[in-house]
Amino acid sequence: MSVVSVRDLCVTLAGTTIVDGVSFSIEAGRCLGIVGESGAGKTVTARSLLGLAPAGAIVTATELSVAGVDARALTEAQWRAVRGARVGLVSQDALVSLDPLRRVGAEVIEPLAIHESGLGRVERQQRMLRLLEQVALPEPAVRARDYPHELSGGLRQRALIASALAATPALLVADEPTTALDATVQAQVIALLHDLKRQGLALLLISHDLNVIRALADDIAVMKDGRFVEVAPTAALLAAPQHPYTRELLAAAALDRAPESAPAGPVVLAARDLGRTYRTPGRFRGGTARQAVTGVSFDLLAGHTLGIVGESGSGKSTLARMLLGIEKPDSGVVLLHGEPWSALPESQRRARRGQIQLIHQDSVSAFDPRFTVLQILSEAIAVDGTPRRARRARAAALLQRVALPEALLPRRAHELSGGQRQRVAIARALARAPRVLVCDEPVSALDVSIQAQVLDLLGELQRETGLALVFISHDLAVVRALSHDILVMKDGVVVEQGGAAAVLDAPEHPFTRALLAAGPGPSSAGDTHPR
Repeated sequence: MSVVSVRDLCVTLAGTTIVDGVSFSIEAGRCLGIVGESGAGKTVTARSLLGLAPAGAIVTATELSVAGVDARALTEAQWRAVRGARVGLVSQDALVSLDPLRRVGAEVIEPLAIHESGLGRVERQQRMLRLLEQVALPEPAVRARDYPHELSGGLRQRALIASALAATPALLVADEPTTALDATVQAQVIALLHDLKRQGLALLLISHDLNVIRALADDIAVMKDGRFVEVAPTAALLAAPQHPYTRELLAAAALDRAPESAPAGPVVLAARDLGRTYRTPGRFRGGTARQAVTGVSFDLLAGHTLGIVGESGSGKSTLARMLLGIEKPDSGVVLLHGEPWSALPESQRRARRGQIQLIHQDSVSAFDPRFTVLQILSEAIAVDGTPRRARRARAAALLQRVALPEALLPRRAHELSGGQRQRVAIARALARAPRVLVCDEPVSALDVSIQAQVLDLLGELQRETGLALVFISHDLAVVRALSHDILVMKDGVVVEQGGAAAVLDAPEHPFTRALLAAGPGPSSAGDTHPR
């Protein structure tokens, strides 16, 4: 029996058809994976199953049945009874999805309080802790008292998955559920979802990562311009794709590349014995100190890329903030072009900030929601004195560099897909012609074809301008494709570093070997699920 059944689903917004005649069904214990480029209509299709189509959108269908409920004419009050209890949602923007004013534990308990009111307070607390442990959140009793901003991107995503599963829905809509997760935790989440499927959970999975789709999906639907252009069992589609667009996606996902060798240039960014300790208030964790980064040192040469890998919470993003001068090290120093950087007051750093820029992993929070794309880019362009009359042309040129059309200039961030927002973030970072670019999961939200374009773009910029990159990513295939050197972090400490080929092909540290083993690499056509 189908948990979800959709026939002739159409979604139009302001006269534009976003989803055009889509049909599919998912039975209990099975997974349908939807792949396609950003803007293809994947997320709108998925959110239509929860009554969360964009404001002003017109949704029609010959059939739209979700967990036994005819959803075509539900009121908002009726949808609220369906969400969480019958269908759960894990979206790709965990920081936006979690309430910033509520602790993680309360976020997970809320669906239990709404849909399972018979549970007592102690029972809800115990269920919440089991869920956090189930999604591999470390120290669940401690993390339950954290606010979302106190967690890394990967930890936030795990908390969001726990919240979506709390009321044991029949259908889980997972929109890029592993986007922010490192390889080991990604493998744990895939195994978790696979176990839930075996227990009867129906899963609608959207992912740009074809290895994740391969590991979980029983069937794949390839979406382009609002339509399914190919639907087939996973093994058959991956082994013998029929549609030209499907073949393009698979070719782009291969990432069969390595960075071009670059001559040894001057050191543009250096870290010397960096350390950072966070002390939490006593009422939260007894006033304990947590060593986020300990003794990190490296030299980054012009024209080179340093890849930084490690699990969520290993200190990668804290290190990035110290390199950018956003946080001050408790010990050690950062040098920019051989001159003091971290030790300077912000008033002295400000004139040099154009030399080092950030591409953040959370593109939603990176933008003022009131600004159009033109305003977002113009703000960065104006810093270097570009006259107002020249800013639009410069903004359009920046969009072109990241494979976006000029037509997006009047749109705001919420009107863009996740991939489009991230490309705008990259364009903004490039506006000031930096010498060093710190990339914190810069392609994690992008579909495979655009991901390949952005990696090619960064490589091209590096060859043309000598741009140096610090590239933080949980995706080891992406790191391999771009990095000349690699630094592996665990619990704030560098456990291995060296040339990319040496570290990835012949790792010496057990943790590095575990990371490589956990990566969801391609498997044979007939082996589509994790063991």
